[in-house]
Amino acid sequence: MNPKTALQLKKELVTKQNELLNLQKLTKKADHEAESELKDVIDRSDAEEAWFTKERMSQHWKYELIQIHTALQKIEQGTFGVCEECDSEIPVKRLRVRPDAALCLNCQESMERELGPAQRLVRPASSPATETLH
Repeated sequence: MNPKTALQLKKELVTKQNELLNLQKLTKKADHEAESELKDVIDRSDAEEAWFTKERMSQHWKYELIQIHTALQKIEQGTFGVCEECDSEIPVKRLRVRPDAALCLNCQESMERELGPAQRLVRPASSPATETLH
């Protein structure tokens, strides 16, 4: 991957990371404010349903932050966009959708065929982000 493309993708990833972190902060602030306003059982029921929805969103945002973190690490290491199996370049279009992609499409499809339909999971990156992102 050429340095200009890697720099552009890094900027996009950092922007997305900041957006997700801001969403998390706003959600936590709104939750705290809403808790103090609950008065009756119906309000609590509505709040509980909203909480479950926000929790699902929060889990999705955390997953995206881990993907971004992994991609940024790979950019710093100079391994971003390189298939871990065949060393071919992973298309930029794929990296924009899945920034932590560790395999090119051919290797991903081969792995999925080998695993079979019951175990088709995305292969984790070689160095998964294990720290908690808030």
